[in-house]
Amino acid sequence: MSSLMMTSYLWVALGAVIGAPLRYLVESLANRNRSLTDFPRGLFMVNVVGSALAGIVIAGTSGNLRLMLLVGFCGAFTTFSGFGWAATRLWSEARRMFWITVLGMTASCVLAFYIMWSVTSLLQ
Repeated sequence: MSSLMMTSYLWVALGAVIGAPLRYLVESLANRNRSLTDFPRGLFMVNVVGSALAGIVIAGTSGNLRLMLLVGFCGAFTTFSGFGWAATRLWSEARRMFWITVLGMTASCVLAFYIMWSVTSLLQ
């Protein structure tokens, strides 16, 4: 493995070390006083905010800084594996909320795209 590639991996890892715990913190704060069968608002929040941040990063950075912030930080901060976990749990515990969550996460994807595109367009 070349030293350039190794350096890239280290930049990504550095961003992820910051993004993953921050995601956990934001989700924990947003989900206080929420039962397991409620809409996962913390998950929705990190995906939408992370998409806005990704738009800013795309428009305003390049090179290793972009790699660290976009792939590392935003990649670890946002999560669709969390959506899969929430949907699986809700399927067995609260079918009505499962469908609300699926619709909400679909809206999250559309909103994430729109926010990222809007922010990138405004800043370029």
